[in-house]
Amino acid sequence: MTINEREIALNALLSYRRNGAWPDLYLKEALEKADSKKASLVSAITYGVLQNQNLIDYYISCFSSLKMNKISPLVLESLRIGAYQILFLEKIPLSAAVNESVKLVSKTGNRRASGFANGLLRRLGAEKNNLPEIKAQTLEEYLSIKYSHPLWLVKKYISVFGSQEAEDILKHDNMPAMPAIRVNTLKNSCPEFEAEANKVSADILEKVSCCPDAYYVHDLGALIKSPLFERGCFYVQDVASQQAIIALNPKKGSRLLDICAAPGGKSLLACQLMENDGYILANDLYPHKAKLIKKNAEGYGAGIIHTSCFDASEYDESLSESFDYIICDVPCSGLGIIRKKPDIRFKSPDELEALTDIQKNILNTACRYLKKGGRMLYSTCTILPSENEDQVNDFLNAHPDFRLVPFNLNGREEAGYKTFLPHRDGTDGFFIALLERRHQPC
Repeated sequence: MTINEREIALNALLSYRRNGAWPDLYLKEALEKADSKKASLVSAITYGVLQNQNLIDYYISCFSSLKMNKISPLVLESLRIGAYQILFLEKIPLSAAVNESVKLVSKTGNRRASGFANGLLRRLGAEKNNLPEIKAQTLEEYLSIKYSHPLWLVKKYISVFGSQEAEDILKHDNMPAMPAIRVNTLKNSCPEFEAEANKVSADILEKVSCCPDAYYVHDLGALIKSPLFERGCFYVQDVASQQAIIALNPKKGSRLLDICAAPGGKSLLACQLMENDGYILANDLYPHKAKLIKKNAEGYGAGIIHTSCFDASEYDESLSESFDYIICDVPCSGLGIIRKKPDIRFKSPDELEALTDIQKNILNTACRYLKKGGRMLYSTCTILPSENEDQVNDFLNAHPDFRLVPFNLNGREEAGYKTFLPHRDGTDGFFIALLERRHQPC
């Protein structure tokens, strides 16, 4: 069966609009038999349209004789696919971008719609190097269009970070993220791993200077298809997430609870730092995720990781004060990983705001499982203070027996917490805070 890349992208986008489900699963099934080149184009178009939707829609509106809300969903999505290729994919000929998108529209059976799409996309292509300026009444509206973020989020970022840094964040949200991995030192040393990885592809690895046993990967797909992945010789994990566990620094022979653990990357790194000696309880609310953690631990050779399945916000007295370390990586808005999951920007502010109560409940529950003198890591993959510093400060005000603990990363001492920003740190947007339970309240 011939695979039509643009038709698959169209169906993935239409499915996303109807169901709200991120296209990953749809694309995985649809591209199961596709070669890597075709699969790459489908993914680029699908995610590229979502990532740049506001800007694409702005230019479509500039060249359209119809208002955007008058264009049918299939036609509009086909126009977005064509416009994305014209505006962002230099290697796609204009004729291919236009003609293939018109073919998608023709499936409606509406000849007028096909002519409309053909004319609009050809005009857009002709003006590609002389596009109209973005006209907006405010800086917030301009940035919202230029970087394709919702207006409410642009306003929020400006209020927190100021206009210049907010724009830096928005810009980096639309840039590709260099994938990072961590070598599994339970199975192989870094020199051994490097030697075998370079047989997969020369110069595939780039050492991460700020993080031991970590590398950036220039062709992650090739590495995942290699025996190194099958043998559990490495784990894909962003540098900020790795540094969170390095800050916690769990010791050999200790007891650790990872209360919201799936898919288990932080537990695996903790196991490495503990030299596979001690006890780690990796918990998740959902049984299928707990099974995934167990599978990952077995493949990784992490014998001290055990799994459980309970609600992290509900107190279990049997675990009271029984752990030396706790990883409290709570559900969050995910705004720090928009560059990896562009759909996050489409979530409603009300949906994201509701998460703060969940975070507070989990943090207040998890702390009761920590021994006196023990340490707890609070982390999120978001950059908003309401989910980060504000949560920690509220927690400390309610729990005088806890204090922030300074930690050292990259030769710099942090005063108890740190926000990672992509444009500044080269990582995902991420937040970590290190808390210690005092033996006696102050």
